[in-house]
Amino acid sequence: MAKKVILGCLGVGILATIAGGFLIWSLFVSPLMSGMAVLEDIHEANERIFDRSSYTPPADGELTAGQVDRFVAVQTEIQSRLEDQLAEYQDKYEELGRQWEDQDRDPSIREMMNVWEDVVQFFAEAKQIQVDALNEQNFSLEEYRWVQQSFYQALGVELFPYNLDEMARAAQDGDFDFDLDEFESMQQDLEDIPEQNRQLVQQYMENADAWITFAWFGL
Repeated sequence: MAKKVILGCLGVGILATIAGGFLIWSLFVSPLMSGMAVLEDIHEANERIFDRSSYTPPADGELTAGQVDRFVAVQTEIQSRLEDQLAEYQDKYEELGRQWEDQDRDPSIREMMNVWEDVVQFFAEAKQIQVDALNEQNFSLEEYRWVQQSFYQALGVELFPYNLDEMARAAQDGDFDFDLDEFESMQQDLEDIPEQNRQLVQQYMENADAWITFAWFGL
C-alpha cells in the first residue's frame, strides 16, 4: 500500500513535535512568514535559476534516466552541504522535545516562533545551495518540481504540495488559498505510476529517506 506522507519535519519531526504541519501553518506560520523579509530573498533566489522556461510533462508520465540522474545529483549536493547543519538541528530539537515531554507541556508561542525562525533561516540559506545545484544540472524549477514529485510517487510517497517554497511564493503574491482537496486527489494517482519510473528510482529508496526532508522545504 502506498504510504501517505505529509512532510512536516526537519530531519526529526519539528512540526510533528509542535502539533501538526498544516494546522500550524494555517494558524501561525502564514501570518509569521508573510511579514518576514526573508520571503523576498527566497523569491529572488528563484529568479537566479538560469533556466526560466516552462515545462510540459510527458503525456505518459515517464521519467527518463537522465532526469533521475540529474535529480539525484541535485539531492546529493544539497545533502553534502547541509547534513552537518541538519544534524545540529536534530540534536537541538530532540533535546527540546525531551524537555517538553519531561515537563508535560506543549511548547509556548515564543518557543514555536523560535523554531520557525530557525526553519525559515535554514531554508533561506539552503535555497541558494539548491539554486546552484539546479543551475549545475540545467534544471528549470518547473521541470525539477515535476521530476521530484514523480520520483517520490514512484517510491509510493505523495509529497504534501505546500512546502516552504510554495508558502513563500504565496506570501509574495498575497494568495494563501491552498486547497487540501488537491492533496487528497493526488493520492489517487499513486496506483498509476509508470513501471519505468519505479525501476529507475528503486535503487535510491534508502537515499530518499534522507532527501525527503528537503522536499518539504521546497529544495
